[in-house]
Amino acid sequence: MLRRVCWVAAAAVVCLGWPGGCAAQADPWASLPFVDVLRFSSLPLEGSQAIAPPAGAWELSLTTGYFNVWQLTWHTKTFHSGLGLYRSPLTDEQIKILERNFPHDQFYHIDLEGTRTDMIVSRGLGDGVGVTLDVPWVEVGRPHWDGIAEDFHARFGLSDMGRELFPRGESAVYVRGRSGAIERLAGLDGSGLGDARLSLTGPAGRALGAEQRWAVAVEAPTGTAGTLRGSGGWDAGARWFATWGGDRRQLRVGVGYTYLDRGGSWLGVRRDNMWHALVETHVPLFRLLTLRASARCDSSPLASFTDSDVGKPSFYWTVGVLAPTGHATWIAFDAGENYGSQAEVPDFSFHLQLGTRLGR
Repeated sequence: MLRRVCWVAAAAVVCLGWPGGCAAQADPWASLPFVDVLRFSSLPLEGSQAIAPPAGAWELSLTTGYFNVWQLTWHTKTFHSGLGLYRSPLTDEQIKILERNFPHDQFYHIDLEGTRTDMIVSRGLGDGVGVTLDVPWVEVGRPHWDGIAEDFHARFGLSDMGRELFPRGESAVYVRGRSGAIERLAGLDGSGLGDARLSLTGPAGRALGAEQRWAVAVEAPTGTAGTLRGSGGWDAGARWFATWGGDRRQLRVGVGYTYLDRGGSWLGVRRDNMWHALVETHVPLFRLLTLRASARCDSSPLASFTDSDVGKPSFYWTVGVLAPTGHATWIAFDAGENYGSQAEVPDFSFHLQLGTRLGR
């Protein structure tokens, strides 16, 4: 899927005449959807929830993000290393041995990769009010790019954190909590519709030299419950955004709180309400390119379930470039990293985005 989107992006650049003669400035707030498998079906704060095109105008974007998650404690690494189980998958029998030998340890092992493709459509309603619909398609278990991390670590002399002990392309989740465990060593792969989101935003005046905006959002259980694609619950959130600057040099700060449906779950475990904080910025880079970056911190929906890093707040950042490809259209590429965070978030991610604005 990611390869197909790359070809579409390349064709768009050529057909739209990149880069000569592009005078239109693309919308700089083409924010990236968060591709954390622990949180993306629990209505995280997104910059797209503050989009408000001019009255009667539409804004559309298609973003494909690849995520690769490798998070684990020492338990499974030591077990495989000690027994020489090189490239051997984690099994239920191994988990039972570890549980018997370390009955009080809240250990975990999360090995996942996949893509999330978001179609985001926004409509301006007038007076600074906008409504946005985000419909995601999630695929878990492909395209088998674990080798990217291993090659990168080898080239720079970094530790593989035990990746070399386990098969590439596996999808496995084990999280031992205070009074139970999540164990899904098979059956996680597949693709389908994720939980869709609808948000409404409006202006809230100016303060501290910034434009202030409010936003409310709801997430519907359109994904399949019991999988990584859906929670099975109706979630709702309130957000606040402040934006400084204008044109191609801006800074935005967003904070939010999400109320998670008690009937929903993450792989069968009831979730905790979440708080979020987001910083996005962009600055001119050469004549047409815009350099953009973001950093975010989110609490965990499993905060009550486990005392381990999986239940702790996460930190994640992205950096990339955005370029106009024609009249009110753009293309962007970004990369994400979990550097500075021990909590469960992707080790790395890649994002490709196409967008356009229609109407006024």
